[in-house]
Amino acid sequence: MANVFGSMRFAIFFVLALFSILIPSIFGKLMIESQNAKLWNQKTETVQSKCIMVADRIKSSGFQFTSMNESLGIELEQFAGLMEGRIMVIDQNFRIVKDTFGIEDNRYLMTEDVLKVMAGHTGVLSNREGQYIEIVYPITDSTGGNVTGVICVISSCLDVIRMEQQMRSLYHSLVILFIAVGLALSAIAAGLLTGQFKTLKKNVQYIADGHTDEQLKPYGYRELQELTGGFNDILVKAQTLEASRQEFVSNVSHELKTPMTSMKVLAESLLCMPDADVELYREFMEDIVAEIDRENIIISDLLDLVKMDKKVAKLNVEKLNMNELVDSIIKRLNPIAANRDIEIGFEPFRPVMAEVDQVKLTLAISNLIENGIKYNRDGGWVRVYLNADHKYFYLKVEDSGEGIDEKHQEHIFERFYRVDKARSRETGGTGLGLAITREVILLHKGAVKVHSVPGEGTTFSVRIPLKYMS
Repeated sequence: MANVFGSMRFAIFFVLALFSILIPSIFGKLMIESQNAKLWNQKTETVQSKCIMVADRIKSSGFQFTSMNESLGIELEQFAGLMEGRIMVIDQNFRIVKDTFGIEDNRYLMTEDVLKVMAGHTGVLSNREGQYIEIVYPITDSTGGNVTGVICVISSCLDVIRMEQQMRSLYHSLVILFIAVGLALSAIAAGLLTGQFKTLKKNVQYIADGHTDEQLKPYGYRELQELTGGFNDILVKAQTLEASRQEFVSNVSHELKTPMTSMKVLAESLLCMPDADVELYREFMEDIVAEIDRENIIISDLLDLVKMDKKVAKLNVEKLNMNELVDSIIKRLNPIAANRDIEIGFEPFRPVMAEVDQVKLTLAISNLIENGIKYNRDGGWVRVYLNADHKYFYLKVEDSGEGIDEKHQEHIFERFYRVDKARSRETGGTGLGLAITREVILLHKGAVKVHSVPGEGTTFSVRIPLKYMS
């Protein structure tokens, strides 16, 4: 288990560390690129704004750089010196009328960028190469429509490059700092997270050691609290199941012991009366046979219930006419109902064909109708309805019996549960019939519900798919 938590801690640390490295690195790279682009844009805008001012001066001077316009030439040289670069003024004949370096005066320049601007290309053409930026800006006439020349500015970008290097160095330092802090926090977080899981494992082991009557206390972060809550829910269900199992064993023991005790008392009574007459012997033997029959019914129901276990139960599914199946069950139970003058009515709304296990479903339906007879009043009635839609068939069993109190309705499908124990024994019930019925219906992927009003009767509603879904 220590290896498991060690692997978990490493996995958590690895994921958090990965994010701690990737996020600052990606963010830092994007910020550097953004700032670099901003610096170059600012540089271009600064040079361009100066070009606009100079272009107006050159246009008003008529491209004349004589002694009368000496200040213009000085201004260009100062501008070039400020930019640590070079400025060339070119007229509409592509002749260089001013070169701040003084080496290209009166020569001609016809580069691709100069030709584009002369041809009326809108905007400013700028090229960034190495440590310099070149800007070609048009000089227009007074109307602003015709290009009369261009200014070609080559400016040093060492200041921008130095700024980029400083910013890159700063960002790298910050990224390293963030990564270091992120790795430290990742290690701490991994330790805290696995520490909480270790506590949970310790508490679970405590319960696994036999303290099943306790529950885990929610703690830690929200997801861990939800996990603890889910475990507690499972624990409560396990506790309920264990209580149900113990109650079931107790009930089985009691139910099987009662007939045996009765038979023992009857047999001992006969042994104590060696001179008893034949009629008394017959009466006692009849009672013993009745107790044996009762024991046999209990054992048969228990075996049926065991067979319904979902883990071992297998359905022999076949396509059956449900109308005929229900009708045959009612015909078999009619003699029992006739003994108490109870009428059984069957109302099918349409022909119903369904994929079911005939033996098991016959047992379930018989239990429902037989209960309607057993717990009914003399001269009462039981009505059975059969209907279907495109997906399910519906069986409803109504009776005019004594009804079931609401507090008992949620328990009647539990094993050995009896609403009236004296009445159940009187009618020969074991308390397993409805439990068997429910298991059969669940095996068919169906559902069963009960609705009852004390003094008015009870209705059981069953819904089962027409096609069996394995």
